[in-house]
Amino acid sequence: MLTVKTKRLESARTLSAAIRKIYQEVWTSRPLAWSVNSSNPLNDISRILGIHVAYPENYACVCTAQHLSGKYCTIAEAHNYKPELCSYIRNNFGYLLAKDGNHPMGGIPEPDVLLSVSNGCLNFIKWFDALRLYFDKPLVLLNTPHRLFEYDVPGYYLEYVIKELEICIDKLEKISGNKLTGRKMREAAYYSREQGKYWRKLLELNKTVPAPMNLSDLANLIFIPTSLSGTAFGLDLLKEAAAEVQQRVRNKVGAIPEERHRLVMFNIPPWYRLDFVNRFAERGCVFPFGDYLRYVWCTQDIDDSDPMEHFARKALSFGHNGGYGATIAETLYSCMGDRLAKDIKDFKIDGAVIAINKSCKIMSTGGLDIARLIREKFRLPVLVIDVDQADERTYSDAEIKQRYDAFFETIGEA
Repeated sequence: MLTVKTKRLESARTLSAAIRKIYQEVWTSRPLAWSVNSSNPLNDISRILGIHVAYPENYACVCTAQHLSGKYCTIAEAHNYKPELCSYIRNNFGYLLAKDGNHPMGGIPEPDVLLSVSNGCLNFIKWFDALRLYFDKPLVLLNTPHRLFEYDVPGYYLEYVIKELEICIDKLEKISGNKLTGRKMREAAYYSREQGKYWRKLLELNKTVPAPMNLSDLANLIFIPTSLSGTAFGLDLLKEAAAEVQQRVRNKVGAIPEERHRLVMFNIPPWYRLDFVNRFAERGCVFPFGDYLRYVWCTQDIDDSDPMEHFARKALSFGHNGGYGATIAETLYSCMGDRLAKDIKDFKIDGAVIAINKSCKIMSTGGLDIARLIREKFRLPVLVIDVDQADERTYSDAEIKQRYDAFFETIGEA
């Protein structure tokens, strides 16, 4: 029985209450968009126009945390959605096809419009195209080219994405019945930029020993800059979290009672077993950061003086300052050299956990190569586990425990 637990942030509890409130508001509001959790400026712009935004990807995490995703994935597979598909997608269609009405928070109401962007997972484009057919609703897709250049974005890339944004905005204005104003665009761009600053500030604070936050808090807080981007409410939540974390740093309060090891987590954590961090906490292990939380989201400080350019750059911003990559995969693997070496040093990392995620092929490709790199170049112990981000049926407590025990023996915490 686990007796040592992560000391959760009070602001994370505030966030949980806020998420429930957000869902309640979205569930009763129209027009409603379903969108992807990506670096997607259409989400910010839709909210300006009075279109409420819900995220079936995030809702899959809610279902998973309540141990329902296995049920929904089974239903989807019975309707010929293949097991090889991302479990977020299978969860979504399984929930739609269940027809029993007994869903977390009552389920997501049907959308009036679907939003997507081409910078995230490529299968998400097909997912939302399938939803377009299922609901017979318009799909607004922001097409963004892949960046194959280091450092700055070529001017003709920006021109292209700005034109794409203008086309999308015209469609969203017609759906909402509202017109986009310059003042509202400037406000949203400002909040979008400031949220990124506070997210990066939180990660910088977690370089402190002892680490004031563990992976579970970081994984919850990332909801804000991904799902509440461009809102004053989201910025206030991040400011509250940053103030609490700064207080912990001043008082030398760690996320776990006795920190002896600092680990990095690669890949999306299993949302149905976020309490796995407590198993590590029992052995004095904390996770100051993970690649999913450090390299993918809010990685750049994008100037907001020209709101349209800000949002165009945001659509091209799956990359870090001084780097390149317009998609998750390009960003992650551009970080595995000097950037990772610097972070291992700055965060004082002495071990790694690498999840080979059955659903997320993009983030799992090269996982074993990263394990070898960390073992051979950085001389650090590595634990490799096979999981799925949302499909709990793939998880074996017995097998995972065996691997945990071998890892703890390696780092001297058997």
